[in-house]
Amino acid sequence: MRRTVTLGEGRTPLVESSREPRLYFKLESANPSGSYKDRFVAGELQRVLDGGGRACVATSSGNTGSALAAACARCDVACTIVVNEAAPEGKLRQMQAHGARVIRVPGFTVQAAVTAQVLELLEDLSRGQGIAMVVSAYRYCPVGMSRVEAIATEILELLPAANVFVPVGGGGLFSAVSRGAGASAARVFAVQPEGCNTVVSAWREGRADIDPVASTTRISGLAVPFDIDASLAVRQLRQRNDRALTVTDAEVFDAQRYMLAAEGIYCEPAAAAALAGARKARAQRWIGPEDDVVCLVTGHGFKDPDSIAVAASAHPDRKVDAGALRDLLMAEVR
Repeated sequence: MRRTVTLGEGRTPLVESSREPRLYFKLESANPSGSYKDRFVAGELQRVLDGGGRACVATSSGNTGSALAAACARCDVACTIVVNEAAPEGKLRQMQAHGARVIRVPGFTVQAAVTAQVLELLEDLSRGQGIAMVVSAYRYCPVGMSRVEAIATEILELLPAANVFVPVGGGGLFSAVSRGAGASAARVFAVQPEGCNTVVSAWREGRADIDPVASTTRISGLAVPFDIDASLAVRQLRQRNDRALTVTDAEVFDAQRYMLAAEGIYCEPAAAAALAGARKARAQRWIGPEDDVVCLVTGHGFKDPDSIAVAASAHPDRKVDAGALRDLLMAEVR
């Protein structure tokens, strides 16, 4: 009997802003493990199981590993995940809680040479031992990535001419949303940190090749300083005549604080990059006041507790004795 891999991913909410007209948030953070990567994993792990696989090895900056660990736990598949040494603790704990074996490698995902070495080793292991290699990129796992294209389909069912802003790290998510948008009237915007602008720099300079960069961004999950799906993203940008722009880390963290305090959306920094890009695009008049704008909220706030702690520090708690509580409450509610 064929086993279907799913935890109920997809069909995530499209929530209208409480403050800004025609601004919407696609809550991919509402997926079962807290990010859009559940869509990818459902498709890719299904392929592994259908092929008789019972073990996999994966690379991740965080969210792929979390999604894969959850699905593997459900399907009784052995799971080993190679991550960067500085991967956020929230994501690491999630992987480990589901029983995945996690290996930290200094320099992986941020140094091109180290990353190439690790990927080559994992490819050799996969071929030699028959163990599935899971990487959330069309370059390695096109079946799983094709499931991500449904994000665009779900948006366009409700907003056929939306301007969709997509955070960019390796380039796979943008490529999937752009492919999903197809020949529609939607425009898809690639938003990448200034400190890791592989896609945006190639698009601006008319290059097809991706030059490795020395990543300086602090936005976890978007620090991919080499070509995995970046060259594919550049081709998609040109094919659909979409646009790309960079944002600073400060603009991303500011957007995250706004989403937390003004919109009630609990998100990690990478998930706020789309809003930072939409703000900049509006300031540059790439989009107008009558345009529908959709920002992809790619990951939940519990993924990066350090950034949440910084945001929370602006609203400290207070300790008072019961006798002084009435006066404090009366002062607060006025």
